[in-house]
Parts: sequence; structure tokens; C-alpha cells
Amino acid sequence: MTLWEMKAKQQALIHSLSAKLSPAVAGRLHEMGFNAGQAILCLRRSPLRGPLVVQVGDCVYSLEQEVAQAVLLEQSAAS
Repeated sequence: MTLWEMKAKQQALIHSLSAKLSPAVAGRLHEMGFNAGQAILCLRRSPLRGPLVVQVGDCVYSLEQEVAQAVLLEQSAAS
């Protein structure tokens, strides 16, 4: 499952980042706390494939579809 597939108010654990991400984007996501085992909460899904608003730790981020699809989540993630 990817971050883009999460429903609003759903929580999961990050499994990994896709190897398809550029090293610069992957590095920035790691700096922002998108690391394996980190809990992530989908706060809001924007309409019309707009950005996804998520919370990682105490920080809130807005991610576009291409980036959100590259964040892989634990298969056993439950809301």
C-alpha cells in the first residue's frame, strides 16, 4: 500500500521509500521524518487528485500524488 492510497483519518507505519524517487527527494523526505517504522496519519485528501495532507510526528505536510505514491506503508497498517 502507498501513502496515496490512504483514506482520511487513517494511520499507518512507513515501510520504505520507493527507489524510483530521485536521491534529492528521498533525502528531503528522510530529513522530514519519513523513515521506516514512523507513524503517519492522513489528515485530509484534497479533491480532484489535489495534495494529500499528512502528519508525521508533530509536523504536517502536503504531498503531491507522485511523491505520495512513492511512500510505501506496512501491509498490516490499520486505521
